[in-house]
Amino acid sequence: MIGPAARRLLIALAAGAFVAPGAARADVTAECDFLEISARAGDKPAVDGELKPLEKKLKKPPFGSWNQFKLLGHTQKALAKKKQEPIPLRSGSATATLVEIVDKSKVRLTVMMTDAKGKEVVNNTATVEAGDYLIYGHPLPGNEGHLLSVTCK
Repeated sequence: MIGPAARRLLIALAAGAFVAPGAARADVTAECDFLEISARAGDKPAVDGELKPLEKKLKKPPFGSWNQFKLLGHTQKALAKKKQEPIPLRSGSATATLVEIVDKSKVRLTVMMTDAKGKEVVNNTATVEAGDYLIYGHPLPGNEGHLLSVTCK
């Protein structure tokens, strides 16, 4: 028969509540969706169906000069804290780094984008509420734009 202290220790170990000194804790991660978007000004406004959750944000400055938005690509990534992850794009390239989780419901990210010529066009760290969207972008010739939207949970 074991004593009460030993019993509590066994229960804690079985429940996973005990972490030995120096033992690794679970890594901080966030699941994020990245939407690559083509933007342009046209005669009639048009927004791809997959972009409907972003429609209100796309109508506001600085994106308001464009009225046609087409989804070019969708990538899902699990981001680990402080680890830069490549985000595949059809035009240029991008990386995202999870800086930290804030207040258990917000994600602080650093996003970098380069254009098709390799010039850095975005390098920004921002905090986004879970389920909300951040939109990054840069203008292209011909009153067009290249956007990258991110949402995390």
